[in-house]
Amino acid sequence: MFKKVFILLLFAYSAISQEVLWADKVIEVSSEQTDQYYSPKNRGIQILGTPSIYPQMTATPCAWQPNGSDFGEDYIKVGFEKAIKVKQIALIENWNPGAVARIFGYDANNLEYLLYQSNGNTPNARKRFWRIYPESTPDIELNAIKLVINHRLTKGIKQYDAIAISDSDQPIEFDINLAEDIPKGLKKKNLGNIVNSEFGEVAPIITPDGQTLYFTRLDHPGNVQRPKNDERPVGQDIWYSELNEMGLWNMPLNMGEPINNEFDNAAATAPANGKTLYILNVYHPSGKMLKGLSKTVYDGNNWSIPEKVEIKNFQALGEVDPYTNVVKISTEYTISHDESVLVMGLQRSQTFGGKDLYVSFKQEDGSYSLPKNMGQVINTADNEGSPFLSADMKTLYFNSNGHPGYGDADIYVTRRLDDTWTNWTEPLNLGPQINSDKWDGYFSIPASGDFAYLSSKDHSIGGEDIFKIELFDEIKPDPMVIMNGQITDASNSEGIYAPISFVPRIDSIQGPKIELQINRQTGEYTAMIPAGNIYDISLEKSGFIGINDSLNLLDTKDFKEIQKNFELIPLREGYNMILKNVAFEQGKFDLTPSSFDALEKITSIMREYPTMSILLEGYTDNQGDFTLNVQLAENRVNAVKNYLVEKGKINADRIETKAWGPLKPISSNATPELREKNRRVEFTILKM
Repeated sequence: MFKKVFILLLFAYSAISQEVLWADKVIEVSSEQTDQYYSPKNRGIQILGTPSIYPQMTATPCAWQPNGSDFGEDYIKVGFEKAIKVKQIALIENWNPGAVARIFGYDANNLEYLLYQSNGNTPNARKRFWRIYPESTPDIELNAIKLVINHRLTKGIKQYDAIAISDSDQPIEFDINLAEDIPKGLKKKNLGNIVNSEFGEVAPIITPDGQTLYFTRLDHPGNVQRPKNDERPVGQDIWYSELNEMGLWNMPLNMGEPINNEFDNAAATAPANGKTLYILNVYHPSGKMLKGLSKTVYDGNNWSIPEKVEIKNFQALGEVDPYTNVVKISTEYTISHDESVLVMGLQRSQTFGGKDLYVSFKQEDGSYSLPKNMGQVINTADNEGSPFLSADMKTLYFNSNGHPGYGDADIYVTRRLDDTWTNWTEPLNLGPQINSDKWDGYFSIPASGDFAYLSSKDHSIGGEDIFKIELFDEIKPDPMVIMNGQITDASNSEGIYAPISFVPRIDSIQGPKIELQINRQTGEYTAMIPAGNIYDISLEKSGFIGINDSLNLLDTKDFKEIQKNFELIPLREGYNMILKNVAFEQGKFDLTPSSFDALEKITSIMREYPTMSILLEGYTDNQGDFTLNVQLAENRVNAVKNYLVEKGKINADRIETKAWGPLKPISSNATPELREKNRRVEFTILKM
């Protein structure tokens, strides 16, 4: 990985500023460790930029590792963004320090100056943040530094994570890129022995509504058993728990067949509809499990047999464990709420290191595109995985061994900056209250964005446990709105399928519009919608009058749920409806501007069906003179007719009118609210 280079401005307590420059280019290197893919692991470029894993300070692929013999010398020459007078050099020797024999500086003319000479003494340590203060520095600005490594000084591999220069003798420091304003007293809450057991519980997946928790259980006696002659351990299965009315988790249940079988099974990710689950591996008809991803759907009674998710040129390579020589293949996935974007943690032949994060996009045939590396801001020369894409489609959580952190693997958050999916903000470490010195990962957040579930060995009951933690503002995703409801046929109230589109009026990196999947049998839908925008909603279905509506979320700052049903009016002779969006000023027959969209819709339908003729009927409440009310009703239906004829260019012969005034009320006239229902214009299709 090419580490991001930037300038740290640190300030001493005396308020005297100090400029710190980290190396930003390799000018020359004598040797470097390489792997079979010639990835960036341990190459000279790993010394560039700020420290990669400090303060962990251990052997890492994110550091330069010279490949010379134990008896010779190696060197690396690096450049800086600009030239400064060097009073201090800082070197992160993250593994086997003490082999630096000489350090040279170079000016703009490439003249060489000796800044440090070893006296042969080596530190009694395995790692070191080493600050060198040259005894005599030239009164000239330097823009390059050369390290000369003598392998005789220390034996074995040596690694160098970062190098910096400063114009001050104030000690150079470096801190973890930590999320700001972490609340005091923030703690992970173990879900307890209802969900967790003495065995391992990992990879929690919370549904967007926060009501169902899927997770993977390791070696539990309730898992599907191996055949009697199989000597392998019990293995792992997918379990789930549901939240009860008291806000507590019920006793978990094994998902059973066909999801769980005698092999290792694991939940991977879930979209917003609550009825789909993606699971690891491909369930081959032969009974074997192949690497990849599968999808199962719940029909109200049972889960379907998992079907393979097609990903173009899918690769899931493995790393060889240097201690056991066993190839380990580890993959993780997260799907967007609408299933249009798939983010994967896996190793491919072209990688920034071990496992990287990749993104694929859903194609028209239902498959996913060639995985695209998500870039060097996220991916390092070490492993990145355990991704979770929040409902806002731009806040991404993942774990990594290649960013500065507290332990084995920490959890980070980053935010998407554009639609390339390769441009991200610098990852923020979620802090020591969430991360531990052990492996932490598998972040999962409901649409509310108020809290998260994660896996950790820290203070666990058995192996890994599932924990819950409240999220603070700095690491929360953007607020979302869950909108759900049903699309029905207005003539019989039965659910029907019709695609819905949400088009934001204000440009956003979520894309030009929001599409969602709808249950084709019932017409029920769920939409995840980012707050802070206004959306134009449209429904179109052949044989029905389409619907145009809007949703104003411009001032929405927090999560909320909206229930909204849509009735589609069938285009058939004899069908009658009230033109709900056609309105007049009280006591007048002038159309209000809010009426125009509805009348334009009628115009477009009548143009599409040139033989269609209609009847417009006007009604009022019973307040006032009967004759005047009938005249008002007639004026109103004529206003509607005139709009269709004059603005819509519809032949007047295709439009009949009737005025009923206060006759034929559809509600009582006892209150202003009930009288308002009686003031209406009805629309009837006479002929198609």
